[in-house]
Amino acid sequence: MGEPLSQATPNPKISLYLLVIVICWSLLVGASLWWNLHSVKQSALNGAIIQARIAFEKDVIYRRWNAQQGGVYAPVNPATQPNPYLEVPERDIQTPSGKPLTKVNPAYMTRQVHELGALASGVLGHITSLKPLRPQNQPDAWERGILERLEAGTTEVSEVKEIGGKQYMRFMRPLVTETACLPCHASQGYKIGDIRGGISVSVPLEPILASLYKDQLALISTHAFLWLAALFGLIMGALHLSRRMAERDQALDERRHALQEALNAKEKIKRLQGLLPTCSNCKKIRDDQGNWHRMEYYIQAHSEAGFTHGICPDCARKLYPDLMDPTE
Repeated sequence: MGEPLSQATPNPKISLYLLVIVICWSLLVGASLWWNLHSVKQSALNGAIIQARIAFEKDVIYRRWNAQQGGVYAPVNPATQPNPYLEVPERDIQTPSGKPLTKVNPAYMTRQVHELGALASGVLGHITSLKPLRPQNQPDAWERGILERLEAGTTEVSEVKEIGGKQYMRFMRPLVTETACLPCHASQGYKIGDIRGGISVSVPLEPILASLYKDQLALISTHAFLWLAALFGLIMGALHLSRRMAERDQALDERRHALQEALNAKEKIKRLQGLLPTCSNCKKIRDDQGNWHRMEYYIQAHSEAGFTHGICPDCARKLYPDLMDPTE
């Protein structure tokens, strides 16, 4: 008989196919997870670049407005002192009432706006140049390398860098000399269209990465659920298929066993239907090996027939004449 289904071992072919499918499915889910994590991160970083680009363009617009006005006057206070690097006529004036005013040029305005922006949003701004009028506008190591690239023709640079142990999206675009810039910068040799520096914008990535972490965690959870759900389905399908194949194999074994038994029985019947060498005196039968057997033993061994013993009337009268009725 076939092996009981409860004890049937998993089909090796199904196990191999299942392993291959699981590996392929895992690779597919892993590739999808990697791509989505990469895309989400890149999207977040692109958002930081867009934020920096908007800040730069805003700086350029209000700088241009200031330059078109030839600078603007502001009251002198602790935060707005006369600019010692601005050498223009009437830098400092007074109102009719005697209130002191000082001229705020585009660079000075930009610096003050950057200070306010850093306090409000954490976005850092720095106007810089390879030939700055103000020593504090000297570029740092990263800015110096970028300024050299900008002067060589690069139009925009953005990179993730650390500042003070925190990650920032650092961004820089060039400042192009315009007509309104010449009163202050013509003495440095700049002409209209020349690259005379750049504005560096640094967007803090900490809040962006915190939001990114949540998105990435959601992606990981979703992909893990899909992977486990499909894996469960594959395993259940493999078990069902293995069980059906075991049932089929058991049915085939039973059929082969029944067929073999039928063939064996037919062979025995054939052997009983042929000529049997029998002793004419004791009625024993000789087998193929030359051994003699009592008739009932031989028939029992070569057929499905069995024997029970009794006594016929003729033998009874012969063996037990006193017990038999003479009329019988």
